[in-house]
Amino acid sequence: SPTPTPTTYPHTGTSATTTSTTTCEPELCSWSEWFDVDFPSSGPSQGDFETYQHIRAAGKEVCQQPKEIDCRAEDYPEVSIQYVGQVVQCDVHFGLVCKNEDQTGKLKMCLNYQIRVLCCSPNDKCPVSTTLPTTSPTTVTTRRSTSTAPTSTTVTTSTSTSYSSTTLPTSSETTPQTSTSTTSPTPT
Repeated sequence: SPTPTPTTYPHTGTSATTTSTTTCEPELCSWSEWFDVDFPSSGPSQGDFETYQHIRAAGKEVCQQPKEIDCRAEDYPEVSIQYVGQVVQCDVHFGLVCKNEDQTGKLKMCLNYQIRVLCCSPNDKCPVSTTLPTTSPTTVTTRRSTSTAPTSTTVTTSTSTSYSSTTLPTSSETTPQTSTSTTSPTPT
């Protein structure tokens, strides 16, 4: 009876990638207004606390997860806060904190600071799928099998010495050739 042999056809699949001229930003981002809900007061435990918690407590809206934060001293709006000369935390995770006790110099008091945040929301006008098709080789394996399963199978392997190709006989009876034949019964 014929032996089922798996035949592998290598097939390299290429997905077509279409590039559209109009790009759809997956998020729409915009800066908030400048917030200034706290005013620095004197005393070592005091300072200026423009935190999201304080801003929300003052009735203003701050998005839950700002992408960026921008902090400035009210009196020096054009000067980057790292050059104002004060110890200030300007952190996208919680807002701005300036503590009087951290300040050096004659005036151990924080300036009045303002912050704004960059808030983003998903763009509903974009198509839902954001993944682009990738090119990857695929292998298709096709198996040929007999309609009735044989009770005992004999596997015969013939290796030909000619340069044509390896011969795989489909029946268990082979014609003798100048080759090495190995016959081994397969247990059921």
